[in-house]
Amino acid sequence: MSASNDRLDNILPLGQKDLSDQAEPVSHQINDADFMADLQKLRQLRSFLIEQAVQLKPSESTGLSFGTLNLLRFHSGGRSPNHKEWEALETLTQDLFSHLNDSLRHRFLYSRLPWWVPQLIVCLGCVAILSLIGCTLTWGAGGYSRILPLYVLWLASLGAIGSISFIGMNALSVQDDATFDLSSAKLLVLRISLGALFGVVLTLPFGFSSFNTFIGMLMNGDDEALAQGLIVQSLLLLLPFILGFSTSLVIMILNQFVDAIQSFFGKKASGADTAR
Repeated sequence: MSASNDRLDNILPLGQKDLSDQAEPVSHQINDADFMADLQKLRQLRSFLIEQAVQLKPSESTGLSFGTLNLLRFHSGGRSPNHKEWEALETLTQDLFSHLNDSLRHRFLYSRLPWWVPQLIVCLGCVAILSLIGCTLTWGAGGYSRILPLYVLWLASLGAIGSISFIGMNALSVQDDATFDLSSAKLLVLRISLGALFGVVLTLPFGFSSFNTFIGMLMNGDDEALAQGLIVQSLLLLLPFILGFSTSLVIMILNQFVDAIQSFFGKKASGADTAR
C-alpha cells in the first residue's frame, strides 16, 4: 500500500492527497490509490483534450463525461472500487487515449512531469554555486584536500543539472528521445543519477588540475591568462553538464569502447552480430 500511496502522491495535487478531514459521503471515498491515480490521470487527459480542442464525433463527446466517477475521492479509510467503477475506468481509458496521435501523446506525457523536478534543479543550482564559491574561499588555504570534495560536489551538481535540462528540453518538445519515457518517475531519478555519476567519473581524472588552475587565475586576477585559455577552460567547466545532458550518447560510446576492448582480447562476435 505504501508504494501505491507514493504513486498517488506524484499525481494528485497538493491538498488533495487525503480527504480524511473533509465531510465526504462514505460511498464517495475510495481507499485504492492505484484506482484513484488512474482516474486522476484521466481527468488530466480530459482537460488536455479540451485545451487542445480535439474534435470529437457527436457519439464520442459523451466520453468526456465521467458521471459518478467525478464524485470519487481518495480516503485511506474508504471502500474499494466496485466492478462497475473499474469497468467504467477501463472503458474511459481506452476511449480517451484513442484520440491521441503520437504528437499529442508525447505532449500529454511530458506535461505530467513530477512536481519535484523544477524544485530539484533549483536546489542543484544552489549547490553548484555554493560549491564553486567554497572552492574560491578555500583555494590556497589547505591545498587540494579542501578543494577536492567541493569540486566533486560541483561536478555531480552540474551533471545532474545537465540531465534535468535534457528532460526539460523533451518536455518543451525541443528535443525528443524516443528511447526515454519521461512519464516514469523511476526512470527520471535513474537518468538524473547517471548524469551526476558521469559528470564526476568522466571529468574528475583530467579536469581537477585545470579547475584548480582556473580558480587560481580567478583569485589572482590574471585576466590575460584567463583570456588565453578561455576556450579550453570553458569546455572543461561545461564538460560535466554536457555529459549529464548527453547521457544516451555517453552510454553508446562506452558500449562501443567495451566492444572494442573485447574484440582486442579475442572475443568473437555472436551470431546476431555476425548477421548484421
